[in-house]
Amino acid sequence: MQQRALTDAPAKAALGDTRQRISALALIYRTLYQSEDIRHADARDFLNELVGQLIAGEAVRGHVVVSSVDADSLYVDPDKLAPLALWLVEAVNNAQKHAFAGRGGALKVRFRVYGETSILEVEDDGPGGSAAAEAGVGQTLMGAFAKQLRGETEFVEAPGGGSIARMTFATPEALSPADPADKA
Repeated sequence: MQQRALTDAPAKAALGDTRQRISALALIYRTLYQSEDIRHADARDFLNELVGQLIAGEAVRGHVVVSSVDADSLYVDPDKLAPLALWLVEAVNNAQKHAFAGRGGALKVRFRVYGETSILEVEDDGPGGSAAAEAGVGQTLMGAFAKQLRGETEFVEAPGGGSIARMTFATPEALSPADPADKA
């Protein structure tokens, strides 16, 4: 209600960003309560849900963004899931503001576990370059969230055009994946 009452566009946008961060944290706990073990959640299921929530939240603006999530299964505790979720919120917000503004587009989220290292990527099909070059609050936050996971963030051009935000980080201690195919 406060966001709708604001007339200052930057203040309205900042409040919207904060709302998305809070929603991501709330989703962690909803996911935990719905899981078999309240102490851990599957990152694959969580990322699918979070990306859907973020894209649906912006769908009211009228421009269609088609999203896909390709993620490995990894059961992690909420202390590790929180910075992962908040990093993803910032990366998706960055794509929505810079790559999809006024046009819509395609968003791809990939999460891969490579033993002791994991990679989370958010790829857009926007104009590329400029979104990755602009250092702002979102990118500063992304760096801080990556550090919480003993990782780092980088921004690269996507092979087919657009940008990729990539976080490479130490794989959190986890339970076995739910999907036997991910054990390989």
